Formats: sequence, structure tokens, C-alpha cells
Amino acid sequence: MKRMICAALITLALPGLVHADGRYQMLPLDQMGIGAEKILILDTVSGHLWTWTEHAATRGQSGGRYLIYQGQVTPGTQAGDMVQKEEWGGRGVRSPGR
Repeated sequence: MKRMICAALITLALPGLVHADGRYQMLPLDQMGIGAEKILILDTVSGHLWTWTEHAATRGQSGGRYLIYQGQVTPGTQAGDMVQKEEWGGRGVRSPGR
């Protein structure tokens, strides 16, 4: 989730790198040369996020396209508010409030 929020903020902060058409804005995500195309799509009205990924077919592996819903960005009430927290550790994922 932290990566999604950072990517959304980058989308808003760097309009020269963003492909925009009204309500939806798209930001290409660097895949570090692993052969996949990946784009973050932001709905600027409702705050919903998706990633669109395309993998080319290679010897031994089929290609494909994937549109994956990533969640909705929610505003805080003041600067510095933590709107969602996920932790990983030796005992797995912890939910907020546990």
C-alpha cells in the first residue's frame, strides 16, 4: 500500500511524466529490465488505483495482460495522519488495531 500511495503522489507531483486524459491519470512504472510493461492508473475523482501489466510471450512462458485493482486512496484529516498501516515480520501480517 505504501508503494501505491507513493506512486499516486508521484503521479500528482510530476505532471510531465504522467499521461492524463481527464479523470484518469496513468504513470509508467519502471520494472528494472524484467521484460514487463507496468502502468499505475489513478482515478482522480474517487481515488481508486489499478495496475495494468503486460508480459510478452517467450520460449517456455505465455504472455498476458492483467488489470489489478489496488485499492482506494483515502485522505487523512490533517498532515501526518497515517491512513493505513501494514507490517511484516516473523509472525506474518498485522492488521491495524491488533
